[in-house]
Amino acid sequence: MKRILLLLILLIPLSAKAEVKITNHLIDAEIEIAGGLRVKELIVFDGNIQDFSRTLNYKMIDDVWDQKTINFSDGSMYNGYSLENVKVAVTAAPNDINFDIFKEDRDNYLPILDPKNKNKTNSFYTNIKNSLGSTINIHSVSKEEAIAYYIEYVISNVILVHNDVGELNYTFKNLDIGASNTIIRLIIPYSTDSDVYNFWVHGPASGALQEVVTSSGDKIGVITEFANLKNDVNFRMTLPKEQVGIDIYLNKTNTDALDKILEIENAKLKNNDKVLEIIKYSLIVVSIIYVIGSFILIKYHDKSIFKLYILLGSILTLFNFIFKYHIIYLYFILLFPVTINFINKKHL
Repeated sequence: MKRILLLLILLIPLSAKAEVKITNHLIDAEIEIAGGLRVKELIVFDGNIQDFSRTLNYKMIDDVWDQKTINFSDGSMYNGYSLENVKVAVTAAPNDINFDIFKEDRDNYLPILDPKNKNKTNSFYTNIKNSLGSTINIHSVSKEEAIAYYIEYVISNVILVHNDVGELNYTFKNLDIGASNTIIRLIIPYSTDSDVYNFWVHGPASGALQEVVTSSGDKIGVITEFANLKNDVNFRMTLPKEQVGIDIYLNKTNTDALDKILEIENAKLKNNDKVLEIIKYSLIVVSIIYVIGSFILIKYHDKSIFKLYILLGSILTLFNFIFKYHIIYLYFILLFPVTINFINKKHL
């Protein structure tokens, strides 16, 4: 009887549902002439998922600016006023992942969901407000094998007006949604060659950054790319005041700010350079010790010690890659314990 049951179990096909992962998270942000930030996001899955949540923010901190306190490092004066014009859509995952997906004719092929049509047989979303923004909960009913969620919104009045420049200091939060690749593009209203235009991006050191310029060489924005992003990403820009022509409702400091902002950001860059320099030389010293210490494997033929050495060598190599030092010999340090282990086996 037991044999018959075992045979039946073997004949029954077993299937495990593969985990659906996010392959790409594209964020396209554009500063509007009225001082808002229009953001379009595309979250691409390698399969079909029915329920998904994305928390958006228009504030960096839960506070209201008193119109007096000026802190050029951070603070409530950099908060937007609200999160407006939210649109959500579900579509088939595109084959080509690029920013052409966000062209103006998107409404012709993206069926915008109705938040009021809450029926389990239909796709819909809910907008739950919180102290910093909103949580968008999406329920979709789609027969596509792989899908993508599209979210569009406006962060109103996020540009800060100074006497000499306009400034954006905004942090994209809650980006740890499990995307294998995250790309963020930030574009200004008009291309410029002005000296007051500057930008800074604060995020993981492993990210890639590229400035966006026109064919004539004028500057128009920046693109950043991160793998397996776990952190918030802050964008700071100073731009000519004429870029934002409608400033009636924007926060104003009535001060000259450019020199102070440059001083703060240059100090941050110097501190970052010092930290990276310390990590670099520490990595070199530890790697030298690692290579010398590898010879301990000649005396102790222990598998656990060998595995520990391989793990440590992998970590050192990974640090070399992540921080983009690209110290050539660090990519070959694993050869020492592997070679010694091979010699030991041959000896035995």
